[in-house]
Amino acid sequence: MQTTSQIRPKFRPWILAALGLILLFMLACDGKAKKQAVKPAPPDVQVAEVIQAKVPIVMEFSGTIQAIKTVDIVPRVSGYIDERHFEEGTFVKKDDPLYLIDPRPYKAKLDALEAQLKLDQAGLAFWQKETKRYTKLVKQGAASKEKTEGTIAKRDELLATVTKDKADIENAQLDLSFTNITAPFDGRIQQTRINVGNLVQQQRDVLTTLVQMDPVYVVFNISRRNVFEVQLLKRQGKLFETADMRIEIRLPDGSVYSQQGKVNFISFQIDPTTDTVLVRGIIANKKDQGIGDFDLIPGQYAPVRLILGEDPAALLIPQPALLESQIGKQVFVVSQDNKVESRRVEVGRGYQGQWVIKKGLKKGEKVIVEGTQKVRPGVVVDAKPYPPKKDKKIQG
Repeated sequence: MQTTSQIRPKFRPWILAALGLILLFMLACDGKAKKQAVKPAPPDVQVAEVIQAKVPIVMEFSGTIQAIKTVDIVPRVSGYIDERHFEEGTFVKKDDPLYLIDPRPYKAKLDALEAQLKLDQAGLAFWQKETKRYTKLVKQGAASKEKTEGTIAKRDELLATVTKDKADIENAQLDLSFTNITAPFDGRIQQTRINVGNLVQQQRDVLTTLVQMDPVYVVFNISRRNVFEVQLLKRQGKLFETADMRIEIRLPDGSVYSQQGKVNFISFQIDPTTDTVLVRGIIANKKDQGIGDFDLIPGQYAPVRLILGEDPAALLIPQPALLESQIGKQVFVVSQDNKVESRRVEVGRGYQGQWVIKKGLKKGEKVIVEGTQKVRPGVVVDAKPYPPKKDKKIQG
């Protein structure tokens, strides 16, 4: 019978050969895996060139719509209100009737003055004839000089009286016309404060208020910092003349109002209480012909975009290319040998889906727009052109 020690040597060479083959196979697979891990395929990214273009210079402010004219309707004559011709809160046009004050006392006064004028004119005609007659008689020695002078004085007195009568009649005609109160301009009439049948006093009682609706003012304040920036733009030759500056307003639904306004006043004094400068623009207030209402209402808040100049050579990149981190705003730049470089930039305002770059980039350099999450500085990438998204428009 064979012992264990006698049987074992017969199987040892075969086992060692099998183990060697397995070890060689494992080493080959491990080497191939290491080779693949060392040389991965470069990540695909989309890049866009830094372009140079003419860009408007825009500042945004918080504004308020104000009426150009807001007038209290005050009677010019006293009397009782006979009629009210308007519906409160409606739109009225220039010279539309608003109120009628009882005209009868003023008509009676006018009639009396006209009758007095006729009486005085008759007396004047008599004394004019007497003056001519006594002038002839005194030359002939048939009348005294004193009598002639008295006749002339009486004629001159009645001449002055007739002149006064005519002035009184003109005033009476004005007073009579003032009993019919009309709108001084087109606008929206407010509620009446005194009703029909009440007595009103001239130049004292306010009957109602009329507000002009078209055009309107838009008023906003510019901070001292913005004023300084505007001064720099002016020195650089990028600022428009005041008459060429344009104003855009955003409506409550976020849309841009269809009409553009113009700046018509800039205060050159800084208000010490707010540290701001007052700016006022004028803008047309479109009226909806269907419902007869206006888009802009005096007193409402209005976000304002002031287009005050133009940068003729601004550098632009697509907005998705800009990254923000703890070190600030940066972009990934792809060099000519397709290596990635991190670049800090100073950013200006947005314009049509792009950022204006003040510092950090040059015209023609390529920035990564899509695929920034796949890269890091020093990595080689497979760069492809970035297609601009024409359907997206973001204004600064």
